[in-house]
Amino acid sequence: MKRKDPENLGSVLQQYLVAIGADKHIKEIRVTQEWDKIVGPMIARNTGDISLTEGVLTVKFRSAIIRNEISMRRSALQTMINEAIGEEVIKSIVIK
Repeated sequence: MKRKDPENLGSVLQQYLVAIGADKHIKEIRVTQEWDKIVGPMIARNTGDISLTEGVLTVKFRSAIIRNEISMRRSALQTMINEAIGEEVIKSIVIK
């Protein structure tokens, strides 16, 4: 029996996560965990609930001013988040 070359554990784990479909869920979790870093402290302080399901990011803001500003810059925020994650995880944003 011929031995295969050893593989990097991280690479094998990533392949497994992709195979079972968990990689997408992990990226969704990263968005909520890294929200503060992505949007900055001022917006993060004014963020209430945040959730991501099936590519739809739903964010509640405590400040009407921030909510209006984010509404106007929704596509820029979407691009910023997707770039931070390294993949198009966000397909649309719902602001409340």
